[in-house]
Amino acid sequence: MIDLSGDPSVRAFAFDRGPAGCLLLHGFTGTPSEMRPLGERLADRGYTVRAPLLPGHGTRVEALRRTTWEDWYAAATESWDELGSRTSVRVVAGLSMGALLALHLAHERPRETRAVAALAPALELASQRSAEVALWVRWLPPLPRRLAIVPKRSAKLQGTGRLTPAYDEIPLRALASMIALQRRVRAELAEITTPTLILEGGRDDTVSARSATTVEAALGSPVKSRICFAKSGHILTEDVEAPAVLDAIETFFAKTIASQG
Repeated sequence: MIDLSGDPSVRAFAFDRGPAGCLLLHGFTGTPSEMRPLGERLADRGYTVRAPLLPGHGTRVEALRRTTWEDWYAAATESWDELGSRTSVRVVAGLSMGALLALHLAHERPRETRAVAALAPALELASQRSAEVALWVRWLPPLPRRLAIVPKRSAKLQGTGRLTPAYDEIPLRALASMIALQRRVRAELAEITTPTLILEGGRDDTVSARSATTVEAALGSPVKSRICFAKSGHILTEDVEAPAVLDAIETFFAKTIASQG
C-alpha cells in the first residue's frame, strides 16, 4: 500500500503565462505529475496551465474509495472556470480517465472548449470484462478492505515501471464509478463537435486497442485525428516517444486556436 500524502511531486501545479489556457487532467489512480511534461512544454510556449489533483488521488487509496467520477469532474470544472477567469481561449488535455473527463467537458461546455487532446482514452480497458465485476460492489454492503481494494497492474514504460507516483491498488467502488463514466462518455461522443486529437500507445496494456479507434469513429467532430505511437505504453507523456507526443499536442492546439481566430 502506497502513501503519497507526503510526496510533493503529486500536488496540483499551475503556470501563469499568456491568454491561451490549458487544463490538464491526470488518470485514474495517478497524479498531476504524469501531465507535468506537457504542462511545462505548453507553459514554455506561452500557455497558462492548470493541472488539478483530482479528489481521492495523491494521498492514500482509501480516500479514492470514497469518491466518484462526479467528484473528479467537479474538481476539473473548478479549475476550468478559474482558468477561464485568466484566459481568453481554453483547451483541455487528459490522460486515460482524464481523457474521458476532457471529452465530457467538451460535451458539457462546447462553446468554451476550443480543442481536446485525448491521450490513451480509457473508454475500454484491456481487462474490461474483469473490471465490470466492480459494478456489483455498488449493490453490496461495505466489504472488508481485502475485498474492496485490489492490487493494480502498473502501466509499463518499455518494459519498466511508470516514472511518476500512483497508487498500486484500486478501490472497486471507484473503479465502478469510472466504468459509469465510460458509459456516459460513450453515449455523448456523437454529440461532441470540438476538434479532437486522439493519441494512443502501440504497447498500451492498460486500455484496449479498440479504445482510441472507437473514440475516433464515434466522435461527432468534423475535425478529428488519431496518432499511434507504436513504441509507447499507456503513460504517453513519460514513455520513449514523449517528445513526439508533446510536439503533436502542441502543434494541434496551436493550429486549432489559429484556425478559429
